[in-house]
Amino acid sequence: MPDTLAHFGVQIIASKALFRDADARWIGLGCLLPDLPWIFQRAALALGWADPVGLRLYAVIQSSLFFSLLLAAALSLQAAQSRRIFLLLAWNCLLHLLLDPLEIKWGNGSLLFAPFSWQLTNFALFWPEELPSRLLALLGLLLFPAAAWLDRQREIHFIRSKERQGASFLLLLVYLLLPCALFSGPLAADNHFAATLLAKNRSGSWIEFDRRPYQAEEQSIVAYSGETIRLIVPFGSLPAQDDGTLSGRGRFLNHSEVLLAEWHLHRSRSGRDLRSQIGIFLLIAVWSVAIRAKRITIRRPC
Repeated sequence: MPDTLAHFGVQIIASKALFRDADARWIGLGCLLPDLPWIFQRAALALGWADPVGLRLYAVIQSSLFFSLLLAAALSLQAAQSRRIFLLLAWNCLLHLLLDPLEIKWGNGSLLFAPFSWQLTNFALFWPEELPSRLLALLGLLLFPAAAWLDRQREIHFIRSKERQGASFLLLLVYLLLPCALFSGPLAADNHFAATLLAKNRSGSWIEFDRRPYQAEEQSIVAYSGETIRLIVPFGSLPAQDDGTLSGRGRFLNHSEVLLAEWHLHRSRSGRDLRSQIGIFLLIAVWSVAIRAKRITIRRPC
Protein backbone atom coordinates (compact mmCIF):
# COMPACT_ATOMS: atom_id res chain seq x y z
CA MET A 1 0.00 0.00 0.00
CA PRO A 2 1.25 3.55 -0.54
CA ASP A 3 3.01 4.81 2.57
CA THR A 4 1.54 7.49 4.84
CA LEU A 5 3.56 10.29 3.24
CA ALA A 6 2.21 9.34 -0.20
CA HIS A 7 -1.34 9.55 1.12
CA PHE A 8 -0.59 12.97 2.60
CA GLY A 9 0.71 14.23 -0.73
CA VAL A 10 -2.35 13.29 -2.78
CA GLN A 11 -5.00 13.80 -0.14
CA ILE A 12 -3.88 17.27 0.96
CA ILE A 13 -4.34 18.48 -2.62
CA ALA A 14 -7.68 16.70 -3.13
CA SER A 15 -9.12 17.79 0.23
CA LYS A 16 -8.01 21.40 -0.04
CA ALA A 17 -9.59 21.54 -3.52
CA LEU A 18 -12.94 20.10 -2.40
CA PHE A 19 -13.34 21.48 1.14
CA ARG A 20 -12.91 25.18 1.64
CA ASP A 21 -10.52 25.95 4.50
CA ALA A 22 -9.95 22.26 5.29
CA ASP A 23 -7.53 21.89 8.19
CA ALA A 24 -4.40 19.85 7.39
CA ARG A 25 -4.53 18.24 10.83
CA TRP A 26 -7.94 16.72 10.17
CA ILE A 27 -6.89 15.73 6.63
CA GLY A 28 -3.86 13.93 8.04
CA LEU A 29 -6.02 12.11 10.57
CA GLY A 30 -8.42 11.02 7.84
CA CYS A 31 -5.48 9.70 5.83
CA LEU A 32 -4.50 7.44 8.72
CA LEU A 33 -7.85 6.00 9.81
CA PRO A 34 -8.00 3.03 7.36
CA ASP A 35 -4.45 2.05 8.33
CA LEU A 36 -5.07 1.94 12.10
CA PRO A 37 -6.21 -1.74 12.03
CA TRP A 38 -2.97 -2.71 10.28
CA ILE A 39 -0.88 -0.75 12.78
CA PHE A 40 -2.60 -2.45 15.71
CA GLN A 41 -2.31 -5.81 13.94
CA ARG A 42 1.47 -5.45 13.90
CA ALA A 43 1.53 -4.61 17.59
CA ALA A 44 -0.77 -7.53 18.44
CA LEU A 45 1.34 -9.96 16.41
CA ALA A 46 4.51 -8.77 18.08
CA LEU A 47 2.91 -9.36 21.48
CA GLY A 48 1.45 -12.73 20.44
CA TRP A 49 -2.06 -11.71 21.40
CA ALA A 50 -4.01 -13.56 18.71
CA ASP A 51 -3.97 -16.16 15.95
CA PRO A 52 -2.33 -14.55 12.88
CA VAL A 53 -5.03 -15.59 10.41
CA GLY A 54 -7.89 -14.51 12.67
CA LEU A 55 -6.10 -11.24 13.35
CA ARG A 56 -5.63 -10.71 9.60
CA LEU A 57 -9.36 -11.22 8.98
CA TYR A 58 -10.20 -8.79 11.79
CA ALA A 59 -7.92 -6.14 10.24
CA VAL A 60 -9.28 -6.79 6.74
CA ILE A 61 -12.84 -6.12 7.96
CA GLN A 62 -11.93 -3.10 10.08
CA SER A 63 -9.94 -1.45 7.29
CA SER A 64 -12.92 -1.53 4.90
CA LEU A 65 -14.65 1.70 3.94
CA PHE A 66 -17.73 0.97 6.08
CA PHE A 67 -15.73 0.49 9.28
CA SER A 68 -13.46 3.42 8.50
CA LEU A 69 -16.59 5.57 8.26
CA LEU A 70 -17.78 4.26 11.63
CA LEU A 71 -14.51 5.39 13.19
CA ALA A 72 -14.71 8.73 11.37
CA ALA A 73 -18.23 9.27 12.75
CA ALA A 74 -17.12 8.42 16.30
CA LEU A 75 -14.31 10.97 16.11
CA SER A 76 -16.25 13.71 14.35
CA LEU A 77 -19.02 13.65 16.97
CA GLN A 78 -16.52 15.14 19.40
CA ALA A 79 -15.84 18.14 17.15
CA ALA A 80 -17.86 21.37 17.15
CA GLN A 81 -18.46 21.21 13.38
CA SER A 82 -19.19 17.50 13.50
CA ARG A 83 -20.97 17.21 10.13
CA ARG A 84 -18.22 19.05 8.26
CA ILE A 85 -15.46 17.11 10.03
CA PHE A 86 -17.19 13.81 9.31
CA LEU A 87 -17.44 14.62 5.59
CA LEU A 88 -13.76 15.61 5.54
CA LEU A 89 -12.68 12.42 7.35
CA ALA A 90 -14.99 10.27 5.21
CA TRP A 91 -13.63 11.81 2.00
CA ASN A 92 -10.09 11.03 3.09
CA CYS A 93 -10.98 7.46 4.06
CA LEU A 94 -12.44 6.95 0.59
CA LEU A 95 -9.39 8.51 -1.08
CA HIS A 96 -7.10 6.33 1.00
CA LEU A 97 -8.88 3.16 -0.09
CA LEU A 98 -8.83 4.27 -3.73
CA LEU A 99 -5.10 5.05 -3.60
CA ASP A 100 -4.11 1.78 -1.94
CA PRO A 101 -5.03 -0.45 -4.93
CA LEU A 102 -2.78 1.58 -7.27
CA GLU A 103 0.19 -0.50 -6.15
CA ILE A 104 0.59 -4.10 -7.27
CA LYS A 105 -0.44 -6.19 -4.26
CA TRP A 106 -1.07 -9.80 -5.13
CA GLY A 107 -3.64 -11.30 -2.80
CA ASN A 108 -4.44 -7.88 -1.35
CA GLY A 109 -6.66 -4.87 -2.06
CA SER A 110 -9.31 -2.51 -0.69
CA LEU A 111 -12.81 -3.43 0.47
CA LEU A 112 -15.04 -0.61 -0.75
CA PHE A 113 -18.45 -2.26 -0.45
CA ALA A 114 -18.20 -4.53 2.60
CA PRO A 115 -20.19 -5.93 4.31
CA PHE A 116 -22.40 -6.19 1.19
CA SER A 117 -19.56 -7.38 -1.04
CA TRP A 118 -16.20 -8.82 -0.04
CA GLN A 119 -14.67 -8.40 -3.47
CA LEU A 120 -11.25 -6.77 -3.22
CA THR A 121 -10.48 -3.77 -5.43
CA ASN A 122 -7.03 -3.81 -6.99
CA PHE A 123 -5.86 -1.60 -9.90
CA ALA A 124 -2.23 -2.90 -9.84
CA LEU A 125 -0.40 -0.11 -11.69
CA PHE A 126 3.11 -0.16 -10.16
CA TRP A 127 5.24 -1.96 -7.59
CA PRO A 128 5.80 -0.39 -4.15
CA GLU A 129 9.50 0.27 -4.75
CA GLU A 130 9.01 1.93 -8.13
CA LEU A 131 9.28 5.64 -8.93
CA PRO A 132 5.57 6.65 -8.57
CA SER A 133 5.55 5.53 -4.91
CA ARG A 134 8.71 7.51 -4.18
CA LEU A 135 7.46 10.64 -5.94
CA LEU A 136 4.15 10.57 -4.07
CA ALA A 137 6.02 10.18 -0.78
CA LEU A 138 8.24 13.16 -1.63
CA LEU A 139 5.13 15.18 -2.45
CA GLY A 140 3.68 14.35 0.96
CA LEU A 141 6.92 15.13 2.77
CA LEU A 142 6.87 18.61 1.23
CA LEU A 143 3.15 19.36 1.28
CA PHE A 144 1.97 18.13 4.67
CA PRO A 145 4.39 20.19 6.86
CA ALA A 146 3.75 23.24 4.64
CA ALA A 147 -0.03 22.87 4.88
CA ALA A 148 0.15 22.24 8.63
CA TRP A 149 2.29 25.36 9.06
CA LEU A 150 -0.21 27.49 7.13
CA ASP A 151 -3.06 26.08 9.26
CA ARG A 152 -1.19 26.39 12.56
CA GLN A 153 -3.24 29.38 13.80
CA ARG A 154 -6.58 27.66 13.33
CA GLU A 155 -8.38 26.51 16.42
CA ILE A 156 -9.93 23.08 16.81
CA HIS A 157 -13.01 22.99 19.03
CA PHE A 158 -14.26 19.86 20.76
CA ILE A 159 -17.62 19.61 22.50
CA ARG A 160 -18.04 18.26 26.03
CA SER A 161 -21.38 16.50 25.80
CA LYS A 162 -22.55 13.28 27.46
CA GLU A 163 -24.87 12.62 24.54
CA ARG A 164 -22.09 12.96 21.97
CA GLN A 165 -19.63 10.97 24.03
CA GLY A 166 -22.21 8.24 24.55
CA ALA A 167 -22.92 8.05 20.81
CA SER A 168 -19.19 7.94 20.06
CA PHE A 169 -18.72 5.15 22.58
CA LEU A 170 -21.48 3.09 20.94
CA LEU A 171 -19.95 3.62 17.49
CA LEU A 172 -16.55 2.55 18.80
CA LEU A 173 -18.09 -0.59 20.28
CA VAL A 174 -19.61 -1.44 16.91
CA TYR A 175 -16.25 -0.72 15.24
CA LEU A 176 -14.43 -3.03 17.65
CA LEU A 177 -16.95 -5.85 18.10
CA LEU A 178 -18.95 -6.17 14.87
CA PRO A 179 -15.97 -7.52 12.84
CA CYS A 180 -16.02 -10.62 15.04
CA ALA A 181 -19.49 -11.45 13.68
CA LEU A 182 -18.47 -10.96 10.03
CA PHE A 183 -15.56 -13.38 9.63
CA SER A 184 -17.68 -15.65 7.41
CA GLY A 185 -17.80 -12.96 4.70
CA PRO A 186 -14.07 -12.57 3.97
CA LEU A 187 -13.56 -16.30 4.58
CA ALA A 188 -16.15 -17.21 1.95
CA ALA A 189 -14.53 -14.76 -0.47
CA ASP A 190 -11.09 -16.12 0.52
CA ASN A 191 -9.82 -12.59 1.17
CA HIS A 192 -6.04 -12.62 1.57
CA PHE A 193 -6.39 -16.38 0.90
CA ALA A 194 -7.24 -16.90 4.56
CA ALA A 195 -9.57 -19.84 3.81
CA THR A 196 -6.87 -21.43 1.66
CA LEU A 197 -4.30 -21.14 4.43
CA LEU A 198 -6.74 -22.62 6.95
CA ALA A 199 -7.68 -25.56 4.69
CA LYS A 200 -6.43 -29.01 5.66
CA ASN A 201 -6.05 -30.01 2.02
CA ARG A 202 -4.45 -27.27 -0.06
CA SER A 203 -3.25 -29.33 -3.02
CA GLY A 204 -4.25 -27.63 -6.26
CA SER A 205 -5.47 -24.46 -4.51
CA TRP A 206 -4.44 -21.08 -5.93
CA ILE A 207 -2.50 -18.78 -3.60
CA GLU A 208 -1.18 -15.22 -3.87
CA PHE A 209 1.06 -13.47 -1.37
CA ASP A 210 2.18 -9.88 -1.09
CA ARG A 211 5.71 -8.88 0.01
CA ARG A 212 6.50 -11.78 2.31
CA PRO A 213 9.95 -12.38 3.89
CA TYR A 214 12.00 -14.47 1.46
CA GLN A 215 14.67 -16.94 2.57
CA ALA A 216 17.00 -17.49 -0.39
CA GLU A 217 18.87 -20.52 0.91
CA GLU A 218 15.67 -22.47 1.61
CA GLN A 219 13.85 -21.02 -1.44
CA SER A 220 10.88 -20.22 0.78
CA ILE A 221 8.72 -17.45 2.13
CA VAL A 222 7.10 -16.96 5.53
CA ALA A 223 3.33 -16.59 5.10
CA TYR A 224 1.41 -14.17 7.31
CA SER A 225 0.03 -17.28 9.06
CA GLY A 226 3.56 -17.76 10.39
CA GLU A 227 4.30 -20.95 8.47
CA THR A 228 7.14 -21.48 6.00
CA ILE A 229 6.14 -22.29 2.42
CA ARG A 230 8.66 -23.67 -0.04
CA LEU A 231 8.61 -22.16 -3.52
CA ILE A 232 9.15 -24.04 -6.78
CA VAL A 233 9.44 -22.48 -10.24
CA PRO A 234 8.75 -24.54 -13.39
CA PHE A 235 11.87 -23.33 -15.19
CA GLY A 236 15.12 -22.18 -13.62
CA SER A 237 15.22 -21.19 -9.97
CA LEU A 238 14.64 -18.32 -7.63
CA PRO A 239 17.61 -16.14 -6.58
CA ALA A 240 19.81 -18.20 -4.28
CA GLN A 241 21.71 -15.37 -2.60
CA ASP A 242 19.27 -12.51 -2.14
CA ASP A 243 17.19 -12.61 1.02
CA GLY A 244 14.52 -9.96 1.00
CA THR A 245 10.86 -9.61 0.25
CA LEU A 246 8.99 -11.55 -2.41
CA SER A 247 5.53 -11.41 -3.98
CA GLY A 248 4.20 -14.37 -5.88
CA ARG A 249 1.24 -16.43 -7.03
CA GLY A 250 0.77 -20.03 -7.98
CA ARG A 251 -0.76 -23.34 -6.88
CA PHE A 252 -0.10 -25.57 -3.91
CA LEU A 253 1.53 -28.85 -4.88
CA ASN A 254 0.98 -30.11 -1.35
CA HIS A 255 0.43 -28.57 2.06
CA SER A 256 3.71 -26.63 2.18
CA GLU A 257 4.97 -26.30 -1.41
CA VAL A 258 3.79 -23.84 -4.08
CA LEU A 259 4.50 -24.04 -7.79
CA LEU A 260 4.86 -20.39 -8.81
CA ALA A 261 3.22 -19.02 -11.94
CA GLU A 262 4.61 -15.52 -11.34
CA TRP A 263 6.96 -13.98 -8.81
CA HIS A 264 8.58 -10.63 -8.08
CA LEU A 265 11.56 -10.14 -5.81
CA HIS A 266 11.57 -6.72 -4.19
CA ARG A 267 15.33 -6.35 -4.40
CA SER A 268 15.69 -2.72 -3.38
CA ARG A 269 14.73 -1.54 0.07
CA SER A 270 11.67 0.56 -0.70
CA GLY A 271 11.76 2.39 2.64
CA ARG A 272 7.98 2.19 2.85
CA ASP A 273 7.92 1.50 6.58
CA LEU A 274 10.29 4.38 7.27
CA ARG A 275 8.22 6.78 5.18
CA SER A 276 5.06 5.68 6.98
CA GLN A 277 6.76 6.18 10.34
CA ILE A 278 7.85 9.67 9.31
CA GLY A 279 4.29 10.46 8.22
CA ILE A 280 2.79 9.24 11.50
CA PHE A 281 5.43 11.18 13.46
CA LEU A 282 4.56 14.37 11.54
CA LEU A 283 0.84 13.86 12.21
CA ILE A 284 1.41 13.34 15.93
CA ALA A 285 3.73 16.35 15.96
CA VAL A 286 1.25 18.80 14.40
CA TRP A 287 -1.51 17.71 16.79
CA SER A 288 0.89 17.94 19.73
CA VAL A 289 1.94 21.46 18.70
CA ALA A 290 -1.72 22.47 18.51
CA ILE A 291 -2.31 21.16 22.04
CA ARG A 292 0.80 22.86 23.39
CA ALA A 293 -0.13 26.15 21.70
CA LYS A 294 -3.64 25.85 23.15
CA ARG A 295 -5.19 25.81 19.70
CA ILE A 296 -7.40 22.90 20.78
CA THR A 297 -10.25 23.83 23.10
CA ILE A 298 -13.02 21.86 24.80
CA ARG A 299 -16.30 23.62 25.46
CA ARG A 300 -19.86 22.83 26.38
CA PRO A 301 -22.58 22.77 23.71
CA CYS A 302 -24.46 26.01 23.20
